[in-house]
Amino acid sequence: MSKRFQNTSKFRNVVGRVAKRDNWFSELQISTSSLSDTANLIQANSKWLAVKWNGSGGTLALLPVDKPGKLASTENISLLHAHGAGLTDWSFSEFDQQVVATGAEDGTVKIWRVPEDGISGDSQATCSSTMSIQATRTNSVKFHPTADNIITTLGSNRKEIMIWDIGKGKEALKVEAEAPLHSFAWKGDGSLVATTGKDIVQVWDPRQSKEAIQTGKGHEGIKGSRSMWLGSGNFLMTTGLNKMRYRQYGIWDARNLEKPIKMSSFDSSTGQLIPLYDEDTETMYFVGRGDSTIRSFQLSNLDSEPTISENMACGTNNPLFGACLLPKLSLNVMSAEIARIMTVTNNAVVPVSFEVPRKQYLDFHAELFPDTKGSEPALSAEQWLAGENATVDSVSMDPSKRQKTIVNRKVDTPSKQPTQEKAVKASPSTKDSKPSEVAKETVLTDKAVSSTESSNDKASVQEEKSSNVISDSSEQQVPEGNVATEEPSKTTSDNSTTSNIKSVAKKLPKYGGTNVSPYKYILGKPYHPSKHYVDLRGLSNDKSGATELIQANSKFIAVPISGPGGRVGIIATAKPGRLPTKIPCVLSGSSVVDFKFDPFDPNVLVTASEDDKLRIWQIPDEGITEDVSEASHVLSCKYLVAQILVNLPQLTHSCFCFKANSMDKIVTITFNPIAKDVLLTVSADRNNCGIRLWDLASKEEKRHLSHGDIVFDAAWKPDGKQFATISKSKKLKVFDANTFDQIDEGPGHNSIRPAKLTWLGETNMIASIGFGLGSSREVLVYKVDNLTKGPSFKKTIDESPSAMSAHYDPDCGILYVAGKGDRIIHPYEVEENCLTPLAKYESENQQQGIAFLPKRYCDVKEIEIGKFYRLTANSIVPTSMKVRRARPEFFEDSIFCPTLDVETAAQDSKSWFNGESKEMCYISLQPDDLTPLSKAPPLPQTAAKKKFAIGKKEASDDEKRKELMQKMFASAKDVEDKAELHKAAPVKDEDKEVADDEW
Repeated sequence: MSKRFQNTSKFRNVVGRVAKRDNWFSELQISTSSLSDTANLIQANSKWLAVKWNGSGGTLALLPVDKPGKLASTENISLLHAHGAGLTDWSFSEFDQQVVATGAEDGTVKIWRVPEDGISGDSQATCSSTMSIQATRTNSVKFHPTADNIITTLGSNRKEIMIWDIGKGKEALKVEAEAPLHSFAWKGDGSLVATTGKDIVQVWDPRQSKEAIQTGKGHEGIKGSRSMWLGSGNFLMTTGLNKMRYRQYGIWDARNLEKPIKMSSFDSSTGQLIPLYDEDTETMYFVGRGDSTIRSFQLSNLDSEPTISENMACGTNNPLFGACLLPKLSLNVMSAEIARIMTVTNNAVVPVSFEVPRKQYLDFHAELFPDTKGSEPALSAEQWLAGENATVDSVSMDPSKRQKTIVNRKVDTPSKQPTQEKAVKASPSTKDSKPSEVAKETVLTDKAVSSTESSNDKASVQEEKSSNVISDSSEQQVPEGNVATEEPSKTTSDNSTTSNIKSVAKKLPKYGGTNVSPYKYILGKPYHPSKHYVDLRGLSNDKSGATELIQANSKFIAVPISGPGGRVGIIATAKPGRLPTKIPCVLSGSSVVDFKFDPFDPNVLVTASEDDKLRIWQIPDEGITEDVSEASHVLSCKYLVAQILVNLPQLTHSCFCFKANSMDKIVTITFNPIAKDVLLTVSADRNNCGIRLWDLASKEEKRHLSHGDIVFDAAWKPDGKQFATISKSKKLKVFDANTFDQIDEGPGHNSIRPAKLTWLGETNMIASIGFGLGSSREVLVYKVDNLTKGPSFKKTIDESPSAMSAHYDPDCGILYVAGKGDRIIHPYEVEENCLTPLAKYESENQQQGIAFLPKRYCDVKEIEIGKFYRLTANSIVPTSMKVRRARPEFFEDSIFCPTLDVETAAQDSKSWFNGESKEMCYISLQPDDLTPLSKAPPLPQTAAKKKFAIGKKEASDDEKRKELMQKMFASAKDVEDKAELHKAAPVKDEDKEVADDEW
């Protein structure tokens, strides 16, 4: 074959490999739908991956490039609530990795600066500029490739490409086309811009002319086409569809667009092609939306007559919806990785690496990595708008050269101090590194210092090894090991260097099991299916988000059932299995808005209904077998009836009645945690929310408070002396329960959506579970003695519109958070200044609610720290939360401390309303037949003996094997000797004849 048609490129053998699952960014709630044809659904720089977050359409998720893994908890995710409208496109600045531009459906474009450590409660992104394009939607947003503070946008009218000066916040240039445009792309040097549309491809010089300088006939398909300049040369590539809906690509000469240099078709598909061009290797990657294969094409002769040849395709086994190239400086060049494509799947970002096989990977292969674009802009906005052109300076891909350049620029020349101390203090990567990275640097530095005691050759080898170990594929810009292990200055003694290293080592965190929480690996597991309550029919889902759909105690489970009459189904806990087709219910006569069991009497249920009445139900021990419509007692608010005589034209002496101080639209009810028959109710009361305290023993209202705002939830303090409210005015308030005096208030969530409250035991803290900006679900933790300063800390959970509920275990200090419609329950360990996420419990079916039982019903022999009923659409599943222990045969008294007897009241309602205060009793959970672990005998010290025993056993096995082989050889030799002895004498020629009688 002629060499003219051969693919002689050094990249022709490139192989694509999908990363291992450990390196995926998985369990993400990302959106795979796009409002724009030109959006790639993902953008990347050397620090962040940006993907569109599911839920509210205007949220962008920023994922740290160096922190892959399961990210369902959003702990390592920075959520940028960029727009109120849906997000359409976004782009990172090539010259500042903390700057991102976003476009939305409302026609706005915003420039954001993200904090160095990401977005958190105290550190939010700042919007530096907002621009409004002359269109209803922003279709495309791109930064200029060479000039700083220049951004280009394409709106939904598809006829105007606007070029903005970000520093001035105004439009600088505009490209107006006659036909609708699908996409645009800048030339590598930033001088020209190419556009594509239906049946058209054009090249523009926006600074010189308002007319296109070249026009040609492009792709004929009506779906979106794309353009891509092939570097800073004169050629560009377009992708689109023809009339037969075959996907195709074309190569064009920008100086003459009359016809393409090459036009080729792929296949018949409606999935749009996403072109990704690597200018350094002259390789084009095509990712089709909905495809599972990444195609790779090698271009050559781009300075004269371009040619193209196809490389080996890479299959991913997952449908791909978006993709982008990771910057070249983030690649693992020591593994000959020439490109890494970050692909978007249903719920994950999957890296796909393209590597060139090499015989050895110890040296840097310079032939595969030409110099690449740096991060310093070539021009300012003013220079570019004045007509200047320039290219961005290149930097070397060689880690050693890049390290030397960065060290010379960032680190001062050492004088009296050792180089190692200077590197640790001055290197920006060291300042921002994790504790583990600092620990690695210190260890390697110790090795380097010790190596100086030997020959210089050994020291250099040690330094090289340490640099290879410390460098990471995602952090090769500054190889930290090389900086930290530089040889000390000759003017510095070894002793001073060692002392400096020790001073750094003292600041390192200590690792070990002393401070590890016993609940870190908490395990959730449903009970055996024989304990489930299945075939639940008619569950009512029309309740508000503030209503808990399941309540439970040791005897009964209550759930709302659809149908007339305000039905609440009563299920006996002693009868698991298949539920009856028609569950027996208590009928309130009006739709039920909330219901609660009496914590001190499992047979009493209180319901609140839309007719503004409280009904008290007495349930027999054996349960109910048919519907019950007559409540034991019905409570309603006292009100005054007045008559007013009104004189109106044509209407005289008319009489009107009204209710004063009446209870209207009950929101929630909750029992006092220590006093029996004390009930708190919250009602809307015609936008003047009322909070009432009821004495169920005397069946009367005792106290009333006009809150003055719409209250979402109220919660008792564990000692029953105070209660807290969270309201629509975004305020958290704490009141004295006896006097109704307001003790303090503080700011709540940045959303008017409903929130739930729970007191965190005796920690003097309150947790509020609600929504932040958009649909970001979060937990705010307040310290009661400092409410005015707002939450002490917060934890962002995820992005979802569904309401959440919470349960706090004061014995273990664990807060369980669960959302309606979710499959995950989030446990957090409450500490003094943070919420530490524990292992999540995830199930197959979506949950409608959870109801925990008191701690005394946990099986302590199985180390069960929590038991709850999990309500799904058609079943109730008892679920256990356990921890693993090394010696389960003993009672874990470090976990099961004496617990509050929450089923026995400390006092009655009369004494409580009289102002008396009594304390709850504690009970022990220790079974009689278990010995506390604190008193258990120590484990026998048999580890050393076992070790020697194993060694002895292995030695005896070797001896047996050797002896067996010797026997085999001896046996074989014996057989051979016997064969020699019995070998027959040679037959003479005359004896070869056979007698006739022998035939």
